[in-house]
Amino acid sequence: MNVVDETKDHKRHFAVTGYVVNPDRTKLLLIHHNKLNKWLPPGGHLEANELPHECALRETLEETGIQATLVPGDESSFDLDGEVDAQIPRPLAVLYEKIPQSPKDVEHIHIDMIYMLEADESATMNAQLEEVSDAKWLTKQDILTLDNVFDSVKGFAKSYLR
Repeated sequence: MNVVDETKDHKRHFAVTGYVVNPDRTKLLLIHHNKLNKWLPPGGHLEANELPHECALRETLEETGIQATLVPGDESSFDLDGEVDAQIPRPLAVLYEKIPQSPKDVEHIHIDMIYMLEADESATMNAQLEEVSDAKWLTKQDILTLDNVFDSVKGFAKSYLR
């Protein structure tokens, strides 16, 4: 049985993750999440009236102090004029993630929209210490040798970092 079938009755939340790369695509900005004890990209739940790509930028700024920009994806066009319908930036991927039970919540699902962001690695970081114990730029090799990182982060590093 796969995770989608196994968790069909779980609560589902929309979340967004910002994979922040340096301009050379040689490093990825990761945070060390206190509660999960994992290295992962900045991200979180969508706020009311917030668009997904805006959430990725906001969460990155809140969790790291880094002002990132959105890396444009491969956008197909519906040739919209924007008066009634408009196309927003498409996520790089959408993941279905099982989030374990915690003292604050039951096991649930994140439908996680993944965006690639870019920032200057020399910018001053200011980690949000309530949720994050550290934030740093890591190379592909650094990430692939970590034990406390999700498979999706290793997969991103393999696919998108030089």
